[in-house]
Order: sequence, then structure tokens, then C-alpha cells
Amino acid sequence: MALEKNLNSSLKIRGYNYIESADYRFYTNNGTRNNNSAIRLVSRYNTNTSLLIHSETGGTGGGSRFTFATPVYIFFSVSQDMKGDTDTGYWSMNLVRNGTVEGYHLMRKSSEWDNFAWSQGISIPANNWFEVQWRDQTNTTGVDGNSWSHYNFLIYQLN
Repeated sequence: MALEKNLNSSLKIRGYNYIESADYRFYTNNGTRNNNSAIRLVSRYNTNTSLLIHSETGGTGGGSRFTFATPVYIFFSVSQDMKGDTDTGYWSMNLVRNGTVEGYHLMRKSSEWDNFAWSQGISIPANNWFEVQWRDQTNTTGVDGNSWSHYNFLIYQLN
């Protein structure tokens, strides 16, 4: 394994940055939400936009889709504040890779602001895509699009 230390203090293994990262947020307070559609996100930062390619509205139902230029393993985490008009039932999101649901995530509905938090790791082959979709967001009355909204990536390149 060849290690390389750059003058800008980045560590590379076999010519690749060992870890890349990105943070996205819900595109606007109380923005459009549709069941079985990708969640629309905007970037706070992305350390490698040629590795993690973001299409803000190119996903299912006009939400965001992420494509990876090389094979990767990602650790993905969500922290999203939401509130609704009921305390009964669940909201849910899906992690979707190339049209297949790879993870279901639930949050108890709340009439007060509460945090929908979950994480999942997954391998994604080169030029494949990934979305986070609303599975059920009925009865929501508020979704934060600022400081209380984080969709985080830690990306490990597999080549």
C-alpha cells in the first residue's frame, strides 16, 4: 500500500484521498414533501464534487440524487428536525440505491419539533446512484431547512 503525504496535509492511499465528506440540508423551510419522492437537498460543503456528484432536482419526483464516479462505501447520517399535527403514528424515510430500497427508517410523529435521526452504511458501485426518499411524511407541518437539517456523508473510495 503506497502512502503519500501532501504539503497541504492531506493523506492519500494509492493516490486517493482516504476519506471525503459532505454535508447537505433540506433545501428550504417547509419545502415540498411528497411520499415516495427523493428529498431535495442543497450543499453546505462537499470535499470532492467530482467523486460525489449531486443533482439537486434530478432524482425521483424532482428531489436530489447523488452519483459516485468510483466505487465507494459511504456512512450516511441524517439529523432532520420536523413537527406535525399529531402524536400518533410514524414518519419514515428510505435509503434507495439504484431504485432498490436498502433501508427503512422511522420516527414517531410529534406535534412538537423533534429530531428525525438515523444512519446507515452502504457500498455503491461506480456510476450508481443513491437517494433519500420520503416514505411517509403525512401530517407534517414543519421541516427545518437551516441549522437543524443535516444529511452527512463520510465517503471511503474503494479503488
